[in-house]
Amino acid sequence: MSRIKKIFLFHGLLLLGSFLSAQAQTSLDSIQLKTLRGPLISYGEVARKNPVILVCFYSVNSDPSIDELNAINKQYEKWKQLASFKLMAVCVDQGNLLNRMRPTYNMNGWTFDVYADINGDLQKALSSNAPPQSMVLQNGQVVYQQAGFQAGTEDYLFAQVQKLAPLKK
Repeated sequence: MSRIKKIFLFHGLLLLGSFLSAQAQTSLDSIQLKTLRGPLISYGEVARKNPVILVCFYSVNSDPSIDELNAINKQYEKWKQLASFKLMAVCVDQGNLLNRMRPTYNMNGWTFDVYADINGDLQKALSSNAPPQSMVLQNGQVVYQQAGFQAGTEDYLFAQVQKLAPLKK
């Protein structure tokens, strides 16, 4: 293959990669999530305001999911003072289980924002499997993820957030 063909091939692949990356980000930005109060909000709207986001996918039927969110909730106020980040607890339930999102939130006294991934679009876009699964995103890119929960893993999760999030002054 001639040198010119190689250059065109390289630049073509580079442009294709840039296009696909932009398309993936655009589709992530347009994903609609239901807030606890009911209105829809786009993931992109949340992401534009918060360069570092901790997304915790959960199910109201999953004891490990609830345990993880309760462990995070115990430390959440302290974490907010130490790092600038957004915590999004995202319920992946569908149908009648989704009706238990608000009672679960209230019963556990969570102080962070809770969303419903009503069509499973965010879960698909981030390649999340079974909850609990937590991901740290920086500027829309997954930089760390963990599945499952054991006591103490919330501290490791926050350590990953703290590496990326600027300290609040």
